[in-house]
Amino acid sequence: MSVATFEDVRTRAEARLERNTKIKSMIIDRLGLDVAPDVVSDNQPLFGRGLEMDSLDTLEIVVMVNNEFDVLISDDDFEAFGSINALVDFVEDRESAA
Repeated sequence: MSVATFEDVRTRAEARLERNTKIKSMIIDRLGLDVAPDVVSDNQPLFGRGLEMDSLDTLEIVVMVNNEFDVLISDDDFEAFGSINALVDFVEDRESAA
């Protein structure tokens, strides 16, 4: 088992931050929200008091993720919509499984 170096960890963290920012920006653009990506927390809920998405917004995000990352979100994958972090985790898990 190899031990990750500081640079490895830093590189992965920077890539994760970049992906989170990209997905936040894509959601904001796709849904026409009037908010800057840097004020949206990575753990902020996507529904309810978070970004206040509804079922039509969910469909938009499903299409966006499929088109951008070639990852399909099914009806059973509701946990992917818990937060930005949950959505990024979902995409990364599916990408690594492919």
